[in-house]
Amino acid sequence: MKKIAILFAIVLLMFECSPEKKSIPVIDLQNINQTKVVKLSDMLGDIYVVRLETSDGILLGEDTYYLVSEKYIITIDKDKILQFSGNGKYIRNLAKAGKGPDEFLRADAWALDDKKGILYINHRGDSRHIIVFDLGNGERINRISTGVDNLISQMIVLNDTVLAVMPRMNKEISFYDLSTSGRILSVVAPPGAKGIGLESSIEMVSDKLYYMPKEYDTLYLLNGTRKEPYCFFNVEDRFTFDNNETGNFVYLSANAPNFIIANKVHARIKMNSDGETYSMNGDKITRYWVDKHGFSVSEITGFYNDYLGIQEKFKPWQDYLFLSNNLGFIKYSSFNLKQLIEKTLESEKTDRTQKDRILSLNEEINENDNPVLLIGKLKTTH
Repeated sequence: MKKIAILFAIVLLMFECSPEKKSIPVIDLQNINQTKVVKLSDMLGDIYVVRLETSDGILLGEDTYYLVSEKYIITIDKDKILQFSGNGKYIRNLAKAGKGPDEFLRADAWALDDKKGILYINHRGDSRHIIVFDLGNGERINRISTGVDNLISQMIVLNDTVLAVMPRMNKEISFYDLSTSGRILSVVAPPGAKGIGLESSIEMVSDKLYYMPKEYDTLYLLNGTRKEPYCFFNVEDRFTFDNNETGNFVYLSANAPNFIIANKVHARIKMNSDGETYSMNGDKITRYWVDKHGFSVSEITGFYNDYLGIQEKFKPWQDYLFLSNNLGFIKYSSFNLKQLIEKTLESEKTDRTQKDRILSLNEEINENDNPVLLIGKLKTTH
């Protein structure tokens, strides 16, 4: 009898200590009754200003992409790829546009390994390879085979020797791990759907890899090829290629340690005759702030730069915050920034610290200077 009692106690203890099945948080983007003006300090800490050096031949326009880290800032546009130091000093022109052996033609995907000082670029002039630059001397040091015929839409540095690579519009591969020697290590297949569906996305957040196939509105955490659902975004009249050509879908413009900025887009989407590509016409977008600690949701109605005291003009179709290498940044053209500073000074709503900052900044920049970046560390505590 004593043995039976001991056995029962052991079984009961195992049952009580066994892990419960984890429920997947549902982020309901319907009938949201909370609104939020997002402050820069909600997202970033240790904020600092970087003025990119200006001179003839290195002027940057609106259609410029930025890779930002503590050591380097890389700018990519249709004409050139430039390297700046982390404080904005111009270092060198890494590549110019053209069809020559050392030139590039429309860069579509890029990744920066700040620790090793390595830049990876995939461009349409050589779409089946990834070009590798040593940022210590600006030399091209490698040319890695992508292993696929498709154009590349995203690359992320996983570690010293492995990249996560997402090919564009591939029926068999959503993304794959690629060694820096050009060997495909593992593959994550796209979920089953009619046609290929909308482009997916991968993001590295505090050393965790997130994956979102947009047609399913589910955000996953990845460990190798194993997918663990992180959260699900629920929307009304959800678009799929099976139901109709008009509806809502979700994409993320920011996935940070503490928050997500999710976008609900209402659009008309139609598969083209090739059965692989699609055309889309979006007529409405709503942005939401999702707190990762409690998964509460608020509709974003504006952004406020409380570091400089600037009330931003809310433009739903334009991103405000950009993420790169566990940093966040916003960018201003010098012309627009000077106008915003003048308007802010007229409002007399700034405190003394903000006023001192914008007065000093206004004296330092000229209207035709290269863009100004406000950079900060993504907050990791609530």
